[in-house]
Amino acid sequence: MSSSALDRLRGLFRRRGAAHPAFATTPLRPEFSGEDLPGNRVWHDSHVAYLGATDRARFRLHARDGLLYTADGTLFDTTEASTLWSPTGGRAIFVMDADGVIYSSPRHLLGRFHHSSFLAGGPVAAAGELVARDGWIILVSDHSTHYRPAPRFTHQILDSLRAQGIPTDAVSVEFHFAEQTGT
Repeated sequence: MSSSALDRLRGLFRRRGAAHPAFATTPLRPEFSGEDLPGNRVWHDSHVAYLGATDRARFRLHARDGLLYTADGTLFDTTEASTLWSPTGGRAIFVMDADGVIYSSPRHLLGRFHHSSFLAGGPVAAAGELVARDGWIILVSDHSTHYRPAPRFTHQILDSLRAQGIPTDAVSVEFHFAEQTGT
């Protein structure tokens, strides 16, 4: 996303002069705490990769001319992607950070790479699955066991996409988790 698009996005969701992030966030569920450590109680024989800023950058999606692009400049397309929830393919996992930046991976590997990987277990503004064809977003879901985002968080990715110039009128939305008190 260009710096001017980020500035517009921040302007839409921040109060003038406030130092608050653009979007509300929800934390990693406590049962996944420590999953990045070898020998952890969650995955036992493996551990989840937590990415730093440099490694995270290769998963960042960018908006341009109403379409989403991967970090290497190709149109975002999930045709060959698969998640633990959609092993037959066509979906990629994603998270969105508090500033509306979206990260996505075509692979979701049990005990190795999860939604929590992108932001190193930090809070997210949205998490789930995306379906995209040739840069067009077709579907957004909230399917993330690590975060179990309430619907209001899933709505935030639609707000972010619109603010970045991505049309969302025809995007299907799937909700798997009900609104939870205190999240």
